[in-house]
Amino acid sequence: MRVGGRSAREVRRSGLAAAALIVLACIALARAAPVDTVLGQVGSRTISASDVALARALGVLGFAPSTAPIERSDVERYVDTLLMLDEAGRIGIEVEPTAIDLAWTAIGTRVGGDAALERWLRDNAIDRDWARRVVEDDLVRSKFLDARFAAFVFPDDEAITRELGPGQHDDAAREQARERLVRQAASEAQATWLADARRRASIRILLPAGSSVAPPFGAP
Repeated sequence: MRVGGRSAREVRRSGLAAAALIVLACIALARAAPVDTVLGQVGSRTISASDVALARALGVLGFAPSTAPIERSDVERYVDTLLMLDEAGRIGIEVEPTAIDLAWTAIGTRVGGDAALERWLRDNAIDRDWARRVVEDDLVRSKFLDARFAAFVFPDDEAITRELGPGQHDDAAREQARERLVRQAASEAQATWLADARRRASIRILLPAGSSVAPPFGAP
């Protein structure tokens, strides 16, 4: 029997070849697609490998740029970030759009320019708005430290002098010493607050200690 000038065997062979191509294409797409993993949960919010990988790739939320495997300590750091962001939202901390633009431009400059950053987002199927929200979260996190803790630290002259040590020091050096003391005290106060916030929050870490997962994408 012939169909459209071709034998039934030829038609079947053509159909099988097309099906094989579809299967191969699906396999190729599956291999190319990044594998994401849920690593933890804070309240109703989940923490995925892509969340941590994006923060590390952009060098925000307390993460340094890295392509190393994601470990439990990375998830713990992200838990702290979510707790701080929740509290920042509760007390109404916001950042101006211009500050977000400046921070975004700075990241682009660090990775080789805006075009390189946009290409990396596109190649890894990362939504630009999602990436910018993470940058905004980083600014909120920093502002939270200032508004909630640093604003209430007032080193006296004696403490500044002890920080500087012996010798003559100009006003600029004293101001730098004062800022160091403020940051140190604010960080300590925040650590105490985080310990209490962790006790009150519903937190689940799904990545066992000593284990790790590969990030679903690398840094730009």
